[in-house]
Amino acid sequence: MIGVTFGAFDPLHYGHIRLLKRARARCDFLIVGVSSDEYIRKFKNREPFQPLKKRMETVRAVRYADLVFPQEIMTTPQRAKESFLRKIKEFRIFVGSDWKGKFSGEGLGCEVVYLPRTRNISSTKIRKWSAQ
Repeated sequence: MIGVTFGAFDPLHYGHIRLLKRARARCDFLIVGVSSDEYIRKFKNREPFQPLKKRMETVRAVRYADLVFPQEIMTTPQRAKESFLRKIKEFRIFVGSDWKGKFSGEGLGCEVVYLPRTRNISSTKIRKWSAQ
């Protein structure tokens, strides 16, 4: 079974590592989409903390990611994901539990697995801490 997950990973932290590890344990091959800089600007309304190239390199360095690709802008985050996912025949999507109700595998013919969020860690907290 192919697994797919998406994220900004800006910056990559322990919570992301745990999500990738748990996702990879539930599939044979894990594909990770890393949000482009433009995607972050448009949908997260902020500048990237690190450029896409560096974020992709750090995700590639994590042994749980088998394939890493840039998640580009289309019209909405949902459409960008759907466009990519329609190319894969059989897959399972892994997302953090904070996305419950915001993402659906409906119409894609796949299972969506919500993995528990790691408490007390977030990219937002890390960016704020590093700015001090």
